[in-house]
Amino acid sequence: MNADVLATRVDDGIAVITLGSATRIYFDEEMGDALTEVLDEFAGDPKVRIVVVTGGAPGYFNRHFSIPALIQIAESLRAAGRQWPESATYNGGFFDKAMALCESMPKPVIAAISGTALAGAFEFALSCDLRIAEDGDYLIGFPETELGLLPGAGGTQRLPRIIGMPAALMHILMGQPVNPREAERKGLVHETVSGKALDRAMQIARRLSSRTPESLAYIKRLVRSATDTPLAQGLALERNLFLKLCISEPALARMRSYEEKKITSPSRSVEV
Repeated sequence: MNADVLATRVDDGIAVITLGSATRIYFDEEMGDALTEVLDEFAGDPKVRIVVVTGGAPGYFNRHFSIPALIQIAESLRAAGRQWPESATYNGGFFDKAMALCESMPKPVIAAISGTALAGAFEFALSCDLRIAEDGDYLIGFPETELGLLPGAGGTQRLPRIIGMPAALMHILMGQPVNPREAERKGLVHETVSGKALDRAMQIARRLSSRTPESLAYIKRLVRSATDTPLAQGLALERNLFLKLCISEPALARMRSYEEKKITSPSRSVEV
């Protein structure tokens, strides 16, 4: 794999994917295919507990999808006379496959936003379970209306589910990306940190890797499906998965360990 396009490493069950390099700051088909391949690999690797994605170029998570590549695609499609009726079947491409893997794999995926993340790059970040940004003079969000476009890789569907319809509509219509602190205030990212986003993401990843894989997988499944599942159905699945975990040996061992400590101080949480 071309390291300028994408690089990976695995340390203590935490897989880190680095997008691009100083010479490759834009998403394109090559990067998308490589990302899909490694996400698929990590999703099925039992030794990988958490996946972290970050940027490889100083000041960038990834700028956005390559505009020259998009122009080439558009001109080719236009020359072919292809049409898209609103009832046409949705066929996901490489970008969609990568995002679907982030959302469906039973392992938490963390985006460590190390710099500019616009348009398609931010759409990919939205598919990650957690988004950590580092403070700095750069932008996050959707500028597509400036180009006469709309977010075309899930942005109009994922952002409303994350920050609500009114806020998402305002952000996408205006086409004005925001700085990291404003992104946190608006809910586009979970945290903005004064240090390195990757350091904070790794801190979170290490904490999550100390949990049982089953509990993390079930939580991700339940929370991600909550807005699309009738409440009664979601509650039933939650209770069934809770009881399934409750009788598992890892959970029983942890509950017994906690009970033996007899912690009653209001300032102490559950400790095992």
